[in-house]
Amino acid sequence: MADQVTLAAEPRDGRGKGEARRLRRTGRVPAIAYGSNLDATPLSVDSLELYHVLHTDAGLNALIGLQLDGDTHLTLARELQRHPVRREILHVDFVVVDRSRKVTVDVPLNLAGEAPGADEGGVIDQVQFTVSVEVLPLDVPDNLSLDISDMQVGDVKRLGDLDLPDGVDLLDDPDRTVVSVYVPAVEVPEDEVAEDEELLDEALDDAAEGEAAATGDEAAAAETAEAE
Repeated sequence: MADQVTLAAEPRDGRGKGEARRLRRTGRVPAIAYGSNLDATPLSVDSLELYHVLHTDAGLNALIGLQLDGDTHLTLARELQRHPVRREILHVDFVVVDRSRKVTVDVPLNLAGEAPGADEGGVIDQVQFTVSVEVLPLDVPDNLSLDISDMQVGDVKRLGDLDLPDGVDLLDDPDRTVVSVYVPAVEVPEDEVAEDEELLDEALDDAAEGEAAATGDEAAAAETAEAE
């Protein structure tokens, strides 16, 4: 289940880049809250507290009890804007959710178990690392697991193979590949490749010479026939 954490917020009156820079210099992050029963409300939060809130096991899916003007709103952090170099958060939207209505979230996707195919020389290739689901806010899972303990070389598992908890609805294509077990291609040493190419060139030259000789014999035979 998603962690529920609290975060204190302060309303902000100023607008524009100047106000945003001023807030950041004081260690605060400009933000806005909106959603169920709350009009768009500009605010700010402490940058260090925000960091801790978003670094629980639930990550960006942490349920945040946003405390503002004496009220607490159940929210999810969305639309994070980050500094392109330092990666610090420059702005964040807090979307107020209704605990009785399902929300759409992207949940981390983990592999569980050991694939027997790996012991046979196969390589486990995971290509899907998150899954989009619809679920009630209080039931958002921290992650979902796909069991690979029965996978042999050549096997493929897809999103449809996930065993989803009750109340969690898959939104992504169930045929989308999550993981496969394949045999890696054998790398041929460069010197062997060069030797093979040389042998092929020699064979092609010999074939071309033989073809030219045969063509010459045919021409000579034709000339003899004409002379007779």
